[in-house]
Parts: sequence; C-alpha cells; structure tokens
Amino acid sequence: MSPRIGVGVVSKKILIIFTIIMSLCLIIGGAYFKMKNDAREKEKELYYKEQQERITLYLKYNTKEPNTIKKVDFTNVKVGPMDDVVFEGYINNNKEDVFVAYASPEDNFQFGGDMLESKRLSKLLKPAQELKSPEKIKQELSKEK
Repeated sequence: MSPRIGVGVVSKKILIIFTIIMSLCLIIGGAYFKMKNDAREKEKELYYKEQQERITLYLKYNTKEPNTIKKVDFTNVKVGPMDDVVFEGYINNNKEDVFVAYASPEDNFQFGGDMLESKRLSKLLKPAQELKSPEKIKQELSKEK
C-alpha cells in the first residue's frame, strides 16, 4: 500500500491560498475605493471654492456703492432638500449681515444669483433689476482689460 497524503493537509493549503488571495483582493479593492473617494472629495472642494468665488464676485460687484463689501465669509455648505447646493455666510466680519446662496440643478449647479440676504445686506445691493449674474460680471471685467 502506498501512503496517502491526508485530505486535511491539502484542504489546509487550499484554505491558506484562498485566504491570501481574498485578503489581497480586499486590500486592492479598498485602496481603489479610497483613491476614488479622495478624488471625489478633491473635486467637491474645488467646486465649492469655485462657487464661493462666484458668490463673492456677485456680492462685491452688485453693491450700490463701490467697495462696500470688503470681505465675504462662508460658514456652511450643504446639499439642500431640492438637490441644490446651499452656501451660508456673512459679509464684512458682521455675523448679522448674513446671506444664503444657491447653486441649483437648473443652473447646472453654478451660482447664478439666487440668494436670500439680511435686510442690511439687501440695502447694500443694487435693485433686483440692476443685479448682474457672475457670468455677466466676468464678461464686463474681461472687456475692461
């Protein structure tokens, strides 16, 4: 009779190989999803920064008196119930001069002038019919150069 290799030894080797392969798959998959998530977060930060610049330009350019708004601070950014992006903030270091600006799906998630503001901030801004969108402001500024 020839000696037989025990079934237990073979199954242990298969189990060890299977465990190593699964561990590698999990590590590679986890690294892939982490990289994807990091890229998504970076895109989101870039988008938020771009919209904040648009809001700041809109506020500073649309005042009745030039250089009235010197500083715009943002306190919160969130996704609203209608899938719009909501930016909250205040101007000139005065936390009572607040605004809430919206970047909606209708405008391709770009801030176009949709905003709620405090009474004092409303008094600083031009009348509604004279307000210019960030695109229009950028066009005018590029023509001046």
